[in-house]
Amino acid sequence: MDRNALPPLAVIGRSIYPDLVMPIAVAEGEVLAPADPAHPRYVIVHVRQGSALLSLHGQPVLVSAPAVLLLDESSRPAIIRATRLALSCVYFHPCVVNSVFSIEALQSTPWFDGTASQDAWLLQPFLDAIHMGQPLTLLPALHAQLAAACARIAAEGDEQRDGNWPCRMRSWLIELLFRLRVLSDDAPAHASTAATGHRLDQVLLLVHDRYNTSFTLDELARWCGSNRTTLNQHFRKLTGQSVRAYTIALRMQMAATLLRDTLLPVSEVMERVGYDNPSNFTRTFRQTTGVTPRQYRTAECWMQ
Repeated sequence: MDRNALPPLAVIGRSIYPDLVMPIAVAEGEVLAPADPAHPRYVIVHVRQGSALLSLHGQPVLVSAPAVLLLDESSRPAIIRATRLALSCVYFHPCVVNSVFSIEALQSTPWFDGTASQDAWLLQPFLDAIHMGQPLTLLPALHAQLAAACARIAAEGDEQRDGNWPCRMRSWLIELLFRLRVLSDDAPAHASTAATGHRLDQVLLLVHDRYNTSFTLDELARWCGSNRTTLNQHFRKLTGQSVRAYTIALRMQMAATLLRDTLLPVSEVMERVGYDNPSNFTRTFRQTTGVTPRQYRTAECWMQ
């Protein structure tokens, strides 16, 4: 392949996989790359600092940090006015998530077969007119996590340190998309928290922010200015589950996604979703899915 003819906003393999083109790139700055119909990309725009007045389809949109916007080629806004604006933009083609995906296929296919339907779930906010181009406000924890995810994606592409760099780059994108999908589903909860001012209303957002870290119910209750009994009762009203059951379900959903969509070692997947004991991870995964992590990958991974 002629490297001079490569589409923009992609990472090129060097000493490892020298012919590989990964259609993912991270750009830092104050502007968005212009739309390129020949090489379409979805864009995750992390507004790290400042504010801007945007024009989207002729309508003004005000965005202030910390926030995130999800864009496609048709919803690439123009920046009319900006103040101390700092952006991190992740440009990617959906084939990075699953090889059967293109932007056209996602727009025209109501349902994908098999596990591709689960992967399409990650990209639904890019197909939803409610979320497309509309800023989503970030809690401080998620603001920091998005910044870290952008940095990790960029670092994997720059360093290419071992044979797992393409899968690891893909995995950080998938984890970022997972958090953003949950965030888009949580938009009413953000609005409720802002309207009521009650810290207890933040519990679902906090669990989504910290699902792959170690925390106790008592710690969660202190963060929300409550006690564990009241907090668990409130959480059950929101989700129908206890905090522990809901957190485990989130962890297993993320683990299944990484096993299905990457070839990262199972030990690395385990650590990424918050486990340090292989036996505990395997037992929990089997209880959730009916199979071990290795059996799940053998049956479901589209890369094998």
